[in-house]
This record gives sequence, C-alpha cells and structure tokens, in this order.
Amino acid sequence: MDDEELQRIYTWVDEVPLTRPKRNIARDFADGVLTAEIVHHYFPRLVEIHNYPAANSYAQKMYNWSTLNTKVFKKMGWQLRQEELDAIVNCQPLAVEKMLRQVQTRLAKFGQRKPDGAVEGEAGLQQHRGSVPVGEYSRVMPRSALAAQPRRLPGQPEAAAASLAQMGLGGSGVQELLAEKDHNIQELRETIDILEIKIQKLEQLVRLKDSKIATLQGKLQQYEV
Repeated sequence: MDDEELQRIYTWVDEVPLTRPKRNIARDFADGVLTAEIVHHYFPRLVEIHNYPAANSYAQKMYNWSTLNTKVFKKMGWQLRQEELDAIVNCQPLAVEKMLRQVQTRLAKFGQRKPDGAVEGEAGLQQHRGSVPVGEYSRVMPRSALAAQPRRLPGQPEAAAASLAQMGLGGSGVQELLAEKDHNIQELRETIDILEIKIQKLEQLVRLKDSKIATLQGKLQQYEV
C-alpha cells in the first residue's frame, strides 16, 4: 500500500464517529470493536454492537473477530482468513489498513445490493473516498505505516538514509517512535510499581502465615508436654 492509498483509508476512518480515542491504529483496531462500529455506522441493522466488548486478551480479541467474521462479513459475501485475523490481533504492520481497505470495498458492494438498509450507502462511501477534512489518523500516520513507508530526510547522506530506511524510520518517524517508546516505558514502570505492591502484600501474607504456624507449633508442643 502506498502513501496515497493509506491516506485515503485514514481519512475515511476519521470521518466515522468512533467511541474510542484514536492513538495507534494497529492497537485501536486489534479487538474488532472499532471495525464493528464502522460497519454499524453504515448498516446499523447488520451489527449488534453489544456483541463486541473491549478486549485485551488474545482469546477475547479473536472471539470478537470470529463473531464479526461469521455474523457480519459472511452476510456481506466475504470473510477474513485466519492468518489475516492473527495479523490484526497481533498488531502486525499494515494488517489493519489492509483489512480496512477490504471493509471499505465490501461496504460499497453491499450498499449497491441493499441500498435501503444503509445510512449512507454507496454514495456515502464514494464521498469518503474523495476530498475530506483531515482527521487524527490521517494527520499522524501510525507506527505501522511509518515502518512500511520510510522517507528520506532532506540532506541526509545516502548511507544514513539507507540505514534509517532499513529500520523503517525517517522524518517524523523518529519522533513518533521515541514518543511511543516513552509511552511504553511509562506503562512498564506503572506495571513494575503494581507488581512491587503485590509482592509486598504477598510477603505480609507469608509473614502472617509463618506467625500462625509458629503459634500452632507452640500450642502443639504444650499439648505434647
């Protein structure tokens, strides 16, 4: 997928009102909830949103996608393959974008077959493919797109540009990567703090149990005497 095609996907998604803040498209769409919301936006009767709870575990994410695949996509005349689902759930680069391209195309075809059941139908989809206001995903490309679409900075030496291209970095990609790493570090620190608190509580429980065992042993010795 080239830059122009990615930008069309991002601007199309930005035009759909979603219930989740837009941060990283690969993670945001990993559990299938936002994809269900997009389909529901165009065909409300086709998707029951309550069937798609937010998920963090692989099993629950895959359950959401399996439900979407069998109850919604199948009615539209297509289904995602298992390897595609795995790639989306595991946040592989461009997996979500490729899926969204299929969803956009299939929604347009489904709208032609059932124009009365759509909110916007084919006309709305065609409008979103054209010139639309820039939204959040389209304003800042996610890391997955940056990794797949490296750019050369003006004045970069050939060797440096090649090195950055191999790493999937260039231009604003460096800042994007650093910001995401800072966010990941902060999340890890919070996790460590939580684990340390749990360890302290477990140590307290161990000491309490040791104390009870010592008391019981003392009573047992008294009975033996």
